[in-house]
Amino acid sequence: MLHVLYASATGTGQDVAEQIGRMAIARNIPVVVSSMDAFDIQQLPTISHAVFIASSTGDGEAPENMTNTWKFLLRKSLAADSLHAMHMAVFGLGDSSYAKYNTVARRLHARLLQLGAVDIIDRGLGDDQHELGYHGALNPWLDRLWAALLQLEPFLLPLGFTIDDSPKPTPPKYLVRIVASDGVSQPSRLHSFYDPPKTALDASRLIQATLTKNERLTAADWSQDVRHIELALPASAPVYSAGDIALLYPENVDVATIDRFLNATLQLPPTTWLAIERVDGNALDLPPLVTAGELMRKYLDVFGTPRRTFFERLSLFTQDIDEVQVKEKLLELSAPDGADLLQDYCIRERRTYIEVLEDFSTCHVPLEFLLELIPRLAPRAYSIASSSTLHPGQVHLTVAIVDYLTPYKRSKKGVCSAWLQTLEPGAVVFMWIKTGLFRLSPAIHAQNVLLIGPGTGIAVMRAIVQERHAHRGQTAVGGDTHVYFGCRHATKVRVRRGRYVNTQNGIVLLHGLLC
Repeated sequence: MLHVLYASATGTGQDVAEQIGRMAIARNIPVVVSSMDAFDIQQLPTISHAVFIASSTGDGEAPENMTNTWKFLLRKSLAADSLHAMHMAVFGLGDSSYAKYNTVARRLHARLLQLGAVDIIDRGLGDDQHELGYHGALNPWLDRLWAALLQLEPFLLPLGFTIDDSPKPTPPKYLVRIVASDGVSQPSRLHSFYDPPKTALDASRLIQATLTKNERLTAADWSQDVRHIELALPASAPVYSAGDIALLYPENVDVATIDRFLNATLQLPPTTWLAIERVDGNALDLPPLVTAGELMRKYLDVFGTPRRTFFERLSLFTQDIDEVQVKEKLLELSAPDGADLLQDYCIRERRTYIEVLEDFSTCHVPLEFLLELIPRLAPRAYSIASSSTLHPGQVHLTVAIVDYLTPYKRSKKGVCSAWLQTLEPGAVVFMWIKTGLFRLSPAIHAQNVLLIGPGTGIAVMRAIVQERHAHRGQTAVGGDTHVYFGCRHATKVRVRRGRYVNTQNGIVLLHGLLC
């Protein structure tokens, strides 16, 4: 049995793990694919062969679905030979433009070796900066992995066995029915499929906040739109600390594109009511009743960028003889040696699921399969830019509106920031608050501190400044605070003039640097 265990924040690690799972089946290898934390970690010492796929997020952080596994592996009580029976391979997913490139995979690999595990092949590290993205390292690493595994006695191929990596159809995991609109009401978004993060301050209740301010910080004639956003929290919301993080559930605001896609591609009016069931035994991760328009706007990441396996699965829906060329193109995009084509057509251009489905319009994908192929609209994380002591019942955010041109000069906008840009006071925002990577100890408030926060990195610095100011007001004790920030224009950015950071009592010295 081969165990493929992944740690994934955005879904890339899971996608790679599931690809390995399908390739294992094509090689007659029994396989289990699971996130690390979904696997019974106590059984880890009993595994004989394992592949670990580990993504690095943020500042070299492990994804949340690896938290418990990593804690288990770090136990001092584990003997140095705890994993002596395990043959393993590790592949990391990261970005070499970050200082802590692939830190999670490196640490995981080192710890597995410390506990006695034996390498099947050398560790692999995928890099988003490679001209082929992470595929530049993954494809040759997989070739070495299968060459090594198929030499091991448990996985020797039967005589005459033929390896076939072509995509295979699978039964649908969802059942979707059109229902009459009479008497149907929209379920609340305060629903169980909004899973709380593991480090949520209060995992019992999704926070329903209300936007009270949406103010542009940069000049109207400046190219970069940066927003100061204030959210009013309900009385039941947890009290956060400086450094904590807000996770916001966005909506897709390009309604015109969504409606065109629904009407033209799916032949489904946006107002159509749908009843959704999960038929594979797993928990439903979507509303049981929803309109087609709401499904696309609030729950499916239709403006996300497809991964390689999407094209592989899409090729299964080109059955007619007239669509042979379309099928060949999709298989070329999904093949290991088509990584350069995938990068050029899809990844660099940030082509969306809707755009790809419209480009390959002869592929008629039933909605129940689209629910499998298109991931869920994930929450976006923002550092909180306020102190709950100074602003009780509020969360402030500093948000840069993502708006750029692709290499082929196609306009692209960030899903969450574009949504936030449109919100008016009174709008409802669903969110969690989770703990950040640090906590300010009471002792630190008496000391002088240096804070460096270029660009929207000023958000967490603003929270720290406010927290220190509130502490100083309560205790009359507080050191000086030096804030260094960077901006691209001396007068176009309000932070440059010190209006965005609390400077009361003379405890804050601002140092602006033009970048």
